[in-house]
Amino acid sequence: MLTTDQQYILRLLQASLKTEKVEEVPPINNREIDKIITRNGIRQTVYQILPSDLQEELYNQYYVAVKQSVAQEYEGEHVLKALSDAGFSCIALKGWELRKMYPDRLMRQMADLDILVRPYQYKRIRSIMEQMGYRSENETTWKHDSFIKGEVHVEMHKRLTDDSGEIQKWELEMWSRAVSVEGNIAKMTLEDYYIFHFVHLLKDFMNGALGLRRIADTWLLSKQPVNMKIVTIKLKQFGIGTFHERMIHLSRATMGDEPMDEDSEVLLKHAFHYGIYGSGKSYKTGRIAAMGKNVKTGKLKSGIAALFLPYKRMKAQNPILEKWPVLLPFCWLKRITQFLKGDLKRYRRMLDYSDISEADYQEMKEFFKAGGI
Repeated sequence: MLTTDQQYILRLLQASLKTEKVEEVPPINNREIDKIITRNGIRQTVYQILPSDLQEELYNQYYVAVKQSVAQEYEGEHVLKALSDAGFSCIALKGWELRKMYPDRLMRQMADLDILVRPYQYKRIRSIMEQMGYRSENETTWKHDSFIKGEVHVEMHKRLTDDSGEIQKWELEMWSRAVSVEGNIAKMTLEDYYIFHFVHLLKDFMNGALGLRRIADTWLLSKQPVNMKIVTIKLKQFGIGTFHERMIHLSRATMGDEPMDEDSEVLLKHAFHYGIYGSGKSYKTGRIAAMGKNVKTGKLKSGIAALFLPYKRMKAQNPILEKWPVLLPFCWLKRITQFLKGDLKRYRRMLDYSDISEADYQEMKEFFKAGGI
C-alpha cells in the first residue's frame, strides 16, 4: 500500500508527462516529497507542477540541476563532433536520446553523458578530451572510461553490454543498422535503441535498482512507433521477454493507463525505497538472490564469482577466449592479480555480506519474481 506522499508523487509524474494539471494537493510532508523525488531522479520532471511552497524550498537545487543539463547538452555536441572529426564512429546513449521523448528535454535528468565509440583507442580519445579540458586519471574498466570537466561527466563506452553470446552478436549487428546523423556521428534505429533500453534496464534491475525515472523512460519509449514484432523476438531470444512485459505493464500502471496488479505494487514499493541507483546493500542482495536458492549459497557463489566470473562474462572481458578457450585459467589468474594489485579494502567491502539478512534476501527474491526473473 502506497503512502499519501507516494501516491501524490505518482500523480505529479503522470501530470508532468501527460501535460495535465494537479488540481488538489493532499496533506503532504514536504521533506519526504523532496527525498522521494531526489532518490528517484525526477526533480526536473515534476518541479514545475509542485506546490508553490515546495518550489520555493527547492528553487536553488532545481536550477543547479538545470544548469548541469544545459552544460551536458552543450558539451555533448562538441564531444561528439570532436570524436567524429578524429575519425571515430560514435553513438549517444541512454538519457541523451530519451530526453527527446519528454515534453521538454530539460525534464529528463542525467548523471553523465554516455557515448559508444569505435574503434576504441584510449590514448587518442584521452588526448582529444584533454584538449577540450577534460581529465582522466587512467583507463578505468574494460567496458568504459570516465572523463570529467567541471559538472559534466562523460563515459566513453567500448561496448554496450557485460555479456557475450547473442547479445554481443546483436551489438555488432546494431552498428550495421545505425543511421548516420552527421559525419561519423550515428544513432541506433528505434528498434535497437528499444532493445538496448531493456538490456540495460535488466542489468540495473538485477542490482536492485529501478526508480521512477526508469519507469517514466520505459513508458515514454513504449509510446514510440517501434516495430514490436522485431523487438519482441529479440528480447525473447535474450531470455527477457517476460521481464519486458512486466516492465511495460508497470510503466502503464504507474502512469494510470492500466490497473495496478500485485506484481506492479511490489515493484513500485521497491522503486520508491531504493530509487534510481539502488544502494550498496541492494547491489549485494541482488547478487546473492541471483546466484543462490538460499541466502547462504547465494553468499558463497557471489564471493566465488567475484574472482571467477561466469564464462560468458569472462569472454566479454577477454575476447581472446572466443578463439582460444583454453586460456581461461590464465584470464582468471590475470583477474586475481588485478584484485591483489587493486584496492583490497574496497573489494573486502564489496564482498562483505554480513549486513544481508534472510529477510533482505526474500524481499529481493520477491522483487525479481515480480519482474519476471
